[in-house]
Amino acid sequence: MTRKPPLYQIVRDGLRHRIETGHYRVGDQLPGEETLAEEFGCSRLTAHRALRELADLGFVERRPRAGTRVLPRGGGVMIRIPSIREEIEAQGHIYRYELLQRRLAKPSKAVAEGLGVDEDTRLLNLRCRHWAGRQVFQYENRWINPDSAPGASEQSFEDFGPNDWLINTVPYSNVDHEISAVSATRITAPVMDVPVATPLLQVRRLTSLHGIGVTAVTLLHPGHDYVLRSAHSTETSQT
Repeated sequence: MTRKPPLYQIVRDGLRHRIETGHYRVGDQLPGEETLAEEFGCSRLTAHRALRELADLGFVERRPRAGTRVLPRGGGVMIRIPSIREEIEAQGHIYRYELLQRRLAKPSKAVAEGLGVDEDTRLLNLRCRHWAGRQVFQYENRWINPDSAPGASEQSFEDFGPNDWLINTVPYSNVDHEISAVSATRITAPVMDVPVATPLLQVRRLTSLHGIGVTAVTLLHPGHDYVLRSAHSTETSQT
């Protein structure tokens, strides 16, 4: 007689099947524990364990307040966007956020093309700095498409940066990075609080959800003080 598997495995495998067959796509948010418990006729603890095991297997990512979202799978490199606050605090520094400018404006041609919008579209543009102690750790010049990031236009971003808000609120299925070494110019040197010609690391990042642009950002870092980390998945997807 075949023994029936534990209920948490039934929930886990049911959700995994939905991911592998495309019912849930990359970036999609899975139902919460209470909803899953009601659907599968189990306790919230059982639903919690099922989601936790899916996360351990690399199918989903769980974040406080942001819920559980499907991760990319396949043979490519998967780059998870880090929380700049967590990154700075993990290095033992005191984190401080500073908003320099918030405006609705027309983007450049390159930004418009990257986000797939018309050049006359008004996007939310934010310029801010992230400090590690007394040093500027990152300068951020970000464009957000309000149509792809509901609620962004209502945020002042005076007390918290767009990086953490987007990570915890807006899903993404694709991330494109362009990394280059640059020198501080007469314009960027004062913003970075460094002398002109100081080596900087520039990261240009474009995120999208199922082909629809969400945000385009240019990040500057002191060249000696930043590491971009990535995770590699070798499992194949059946979608």
